[in-house]
Amino acid sequence: MLASLLLTLASAALVILAGPPVYRLLSLSGPENKLLLLAFLPGVLLMRWYMRKLRFDKAGMGALLIVFVSIILFFVLIEGGEFSIYIF
Repeated sequence: MLASLLLTLASAALVILAGPPVYRLLSLSGPENKLLLLAFLPGVLLMRWYMRKLRFDKAGMGALLIVFVSIILFFVLIEGGEFSIYIF
């Protein structure tokens, strides 16, 4: 669970800090909060690696729990609001 949590937090920080400059290269408007959903992808890949390659089912379930809770928190706290999480 700790590995998935740290990986999700690190990738979320990377998306928040590097997302706006990259997004502005592709679009004229600013990034939306939905771009943060890319931060959950490494946690999903870690969960798949635990469950398929290593056969660590309990560790995979912990990683899956962290991913599901963070996605639910995203939709409850961030997506419904009218503010942007991007500081740039």
